Amino acid sequence: MDDAQTAQEAIAYYREQYDAIGARLLRLQGDLRDARRDAQRQRIIATLIQQLYQLDVAAVSETDPDRQLGERLIALLVESLHLDCAALLTRSDAQTLSVKHAFGLDPGFHFTNLSELPEQAHSAAPEQLPTAVRAAIESSGLRRWLWSAPAGADAMLFLGRRHEQGAGVGLNFEAGDQAIAQSVLAVYLALSERRRAKHALHSARIDYRTLFESAQDAFVIIDGRSNALLEANQQALSLLGTDCEQLQQRPLISWLIDPDPQGWRRRWRRTLISGRAEQLECQLRTLAGQPFWAELRLIRIGTLERGHLLLVARDISKRKQVELQLRHYAFRDELTQLPNRAQMYRRLEEALERQRQAPDYQFALMFLDLDRFKRINDSLGHSLGDRLLVAIGQRLQGQLSPQDTIARLGGDEFLILAVDVPDPLVVYQRAQRLERALRAPFTVSGQEIFTSASIGIVLANHNHNYDQPEAMLRDADIAMYQAKRHEGREHRYALFNPAMHARALADMELERDLRRALKQQELMLYYQPIVRLADGAITGFEALVRWRHPQHGMVPPNRFIPLAEDTLLILDISRFVLREAGRQALAWSKCFERAPIVNVNLSGRQFISSEVATETSQLIAEVGCPPALINIEITESAILTNKALALAGMEGLHAQGFKLSMDDFGTGYSSLSYLHEFPFDSIKIDQSFVSRLTREPRTAAIVTAILRLAETLEKRVIAEGIETPDQLAALQRLGCAGGQGYLFSPPVEASAAEALYKQPSWILPSASGTDADQVLWSAEPEQD
Repeated sequence: MDDAQTAQEAIAYYREQYDAIGARLLRLQGDLRDARRDAQRQRIIATLIQQLYQLDVAAVSETDPDRQLGERLIALLVESLHLDCAALLTRSDAQTLSVKHAFGLDPGFHFTNLSELPEQAHSAAPEQLPTAVRAAIESSGLRRWLWSAPAGADAMLFLGRRHEQGAGVGLNFEAGDQAIAQSVLAVYLALSERRRAKHALHSARIDYRTLFESAQDAFVIIDGRSNALLEANQQALSLLGTDCEQLQQRPLISWLIDPDPQGWRRRWRRTLISGRAEQLECQLRTLAGQPFWAELRLIRIGTLERGHLLLVARDISKRKQVELQLRHYAFRDELTQLPNRAQMYRRLEEALERQRQAPDYQFALMFLDLDRFKRINDSLGHSLGDRLLVAIGQRLQGQLSPQDTIARLGGDEFLILAVDVPDPLVVYQRAQRLERALRAPFTVSGQEIFTSASIGIVLANHNHNYDQPEAMLRDADIAMYQAKRHEGREHRYALFNPAMHARALADMELERDLRRALKQQELMLYYQPIVRLADGAITGFEALVRWRHPQHGMVPPNRFIPLAEDTLLILDISRFVLREAGRQALAWSKCFERAPIVNVNLSGRQFISSEVATETSQLIAEVGCPPALINIEITESAILTNKALALAGMEGLHAQGFKLSMDDFGTGYSSLSYLHEFPFDSIKIDQSFVSRLTREPRTAAIVTAILRLAETLEKRVIAEGIETPDQLAALQRLGCAGGQGYLFSPPVEASAAEALYKQPSWILPSASGTDADQVLWSAEPEQD
């Protein structure tokens, strides 16, 4: 009997762990949506910049190309991003930004007190703005908006929408969308500056020498056939840090950091023959050897026969630095400075492409999740938790080869890409090396912290082909949750197999069916009697929810309750249980002079809310049930979530007349202190103690201590899980007041429970020492 129960407990434990996978997949879908949104922003930026360059080319012949470019920019943004409002504001005086080009915005719209304006803002966080600015925006009727106003640029790009659009259409006006406005404005300002220079070149009727020397860009005129330097303006000399004599003495190719003489000759020849300009970016060095990035443009001057080329150069080092920073932020985790999810996706795509080219190539993805990290955050604070994550990332990185990649996925999750894996044994060895690295304690801010991790492994080879990084990440996540079920084992890692995915899909299907069950009233209550051990009388019942599935029959509670906890469906289930238990308690109070008390379990999720007492009272009041007929059972885990809220909720429930019981007493860490701190009327000894009561003297001593403590604190004690006459006799000898279990009856439907209350199917001996074998059972309890 004991072995079977132990096996059932083990099965229940593992099933409970499986149920967490569905919620995990939902969170993963959210992470994937974020990644796709980031990619969408990059595509939007690329498309807008490309079109903006095209508009710039089209504006060459305009009499006022700067105005034309600004108007076309606004039109492009409105059309491409589905906006109601787009405006380019420029500084009209020292403290005012006024509309220069706009669509959907009053020409008189303006911002003042520029020193108080942030460089970026959006409608999701308006509180950072001055009152006058918020009032100006509200008066324009915009519901969602954002702006970018780079420091020192004297310009602002303001985008808005008065009507809601579907998710993913154009802008969502999130903080991340400001990158779109920032990039577009930066390119526009650069093009506008260049356009003004070009316009001056086309329209000004000035002396060639004056124009040549006053150009903002470096101009060098070259003989395309001999590669000889013919002329250079002062800007070119300043750019290279040299004078005209030194410039003419050195070959032009020598100024390049990475010279390619043949490549340059090909470019010059193409430009001379075709007449089309060539543009490139490369690194040059000054006379002093200082490197810098330059944008070079080769333009043919006059006819092919003349053979002259104009080399236009511009220092773009600052832009390159900004681009480098943007790439760093785009592909790096801000906290740990490790690669982030986007960078890992790129590496995974490269590995998958390599595998497509070489089918025998094998690599592995490891999904590492820190165990009990939330407890560290809750106990030591998020700041210390962040520093611990940085230290963990550094230690993990030190265990990898230079070819491998580690990335922080988010929270306490890390991804590790192991390349060139010859067989699974190598992956296991790497996982063990990571485990050993994490076993050593971390010292953070004077605190010694121990941690561990669960690792899910996916091996990509000819037996397991993947097309997308998302599929690999999904399977690694599933394997990681399988590894978490290895608690107590030496190694906590698991290699993915297809059966894991099938179980995850089954959990998702079960969640869908449970949502339907709530709507179609497939849930019901069963009642297990609570017996006074002195004489066998029933004093109450524990209401237990059951689910009769239309196809699968009765679904075990340990199969769907953990899933309901993870998906918050437990809140709806708890409301159903309270209503139904209240109705039944009220009905029994009308049938019996001494009505049985109905025990109802409340989920820890409900105690997160400060309104638990009010909501519970309202639900019971709706069915007309007096609170005195309901006993609320609360587990220690519900108290651990938030002690302050739990205490307030229980005091509120107690004040309204509900009785309170601590459920599963003895399984937690602080139960004794909670008996004194919280207003419990009774405690329920966990069945794990009852099952060992007659076999282990130590357990008997613990139960005796619990009973004496409860007597001192004037708490009633109920023993759970009584299954044998020996257990019953032992509890009677120890003076336990009440009990429940399959020895008396399993949970039964309300009609059977009522019949038991009228006539119990057992006769108990007195507690004066009668042998347990003399317990008489008048009939088997009715079961469904």
